[in-house]
Amino acid sequence: MRIATVLVLLTLIAGGSGYGQTAPPVGKAQWKPVGFGETAAPESAGRLMKDVIYNELHDWKDNTFWEYRSHVVKGGKDILREQIETPKGPVYEILARDGKPLQGSEAAQEKERLASLVSDPAKLEKVEQSHESDEARLGKIMALIPNAYVFHYVGRRTGDRVVLEFAPDPKFSSSGYVARVMCGLTGKIVVDQRLKRMVSMDGELAHKVNFGFGILGYVDQGGTFQIHRTQVNAKHWKTDLVAVNVHGRILLFSNVSKQEKETRWGFTPVAHDITLTEADSELKHAASAYRASQQAVTNVAESGDALADGGRQR
Repeated sequence: MRIATVLVLLTLIAGGSGYGQTAPPVGKAQWKPVGFGETAAPESAGRLMKDVIYNELHDWKDNTFWEYRSHVVKGGKDILREQIETPKGPVYEILARDGKPLQGSEAAQEKERLASLVSDPAKLEKVEQSHESDEARLGKIMALIPNAYVFHYVGRRTGDRVVLEFAPDPKFSSSGYVARVMCGLTGKIVVDQRLKRMVSMDGELAHKVNFGFGILGYVDQGGTFQIHRTQVNAKHWKTDLVAVNVHGRILLFSNVSKQEKETRWGFTPVAHDITLTEADSELKHAASAYRASQQAVTNVAESGDALADGGRQR
């Protein structure tokens, strides 16, 4: 069960090609970055963040999809997977658990799971609805950022990348679990001020957040999250690191304990109209290639051990 009080942390770090088509635009920023060799006119930290969030919210318009490798550690599980974004939402195939490639029955079960998803319209609809809901929720939360916080530059403002500190804006009126949690966050954001894109965001819950004077629940002070993004082409950025650590208690009986870390790499563009059947085929190819590469590594290690044993015997 996902607890509403940590949605802000979960949705800020969510992957996907965009940030929700239903989110309202922020400000009137232009997509076009400052040209190479030009000097951007000085602007306030708040104005810069409005432009950054505008660009993040409108990244989805070009409708690009990507394939990438993902390593997820959460809830006692350690999973390596290959993932592909499609118009129907993301699909993936697990390659390894706890550092060991899937073999035999485990590999067969994973292939059956993916085949069942691709061939079952009801399952596909759930995946698509969940994806769209996450994107829409993320968009709404991203749109709150320029109003929920005050921003200040840290250090020098020269070069493409600048650092901004953020803290809750006392003028922001919060209502609901997500907004209440947002009002407790402080941290730093690294921005590419030429392209006006977010590079990273590190936050911490500066104080305990109570709901209903603590009777309905709380989120503990000291909860943290970390996000890092990488530029994958001239206009698009993808999240390549997510780390979350939050604790609390809601409605007297539900414990909030969210600890997870996900790293992503090897972003490769796929066709904007890729079908689930095509994605399934590509995932099978990637899984086969991964198993072959791991077997090659094992063979080399075993050959080295055999040579070493032979040397000792002589």
